[in-house]
Amino acid sequence: MDLSRLKWPLIIIVVVGVGWLVTDGGVKYLRAKFTEGEVGVDPKQDEYNEAGLSKLAGFLMFTFRYASAEEVLLDAMERYPEGKNFLHNKYRLAKCAEKQGRYDECVQHLVELRDMDAHQYTDEVPEHDILQRRIDNLVEVHELGEVGKV
Repeated sequence: MDLSRLKWPLIIIVVVGVGWLVTDGGVKYLRAKFTEGEVGVDPKQDEYNEAGLSKLAGFLMFTFRYASAEEVLLDAMERYPEGKNFLHNKYRLAKCAEKQGRYDECVQHLVELRDMDAHQYTDEVPEHDILQRRIDNLVEVHELGEVGKV
């Protein structure tokens, strides 16, 4: 049986499908998929959903959609406060706040991560000194006053 005639229609379907996932409709679909169901019923499903939300937020940040990424991060953090990606998501939340011009909020998130030494729990959050340097830079550049000193 010759399947070579199906090659191009299948390629087109895959490209259109992936393209749709990049649109707002696709993002809403994925967000709904990862937030359906009750938290705590199936630990494996919870881990899968948290990872899915975290990856979706990362994709949205990569495509410069920081407001949408922030909503997804807040969903993930609210649903899974003890989740594997919680601290990394909090760090990403700080980045989203910074990119949207909310520097006070960004500094507040970074100070919380610095104070708890979040790097000891996950390598995806920078070390204490790097967080402090970032806080100092934000405070100086945006004239926020004396914020986040230890």
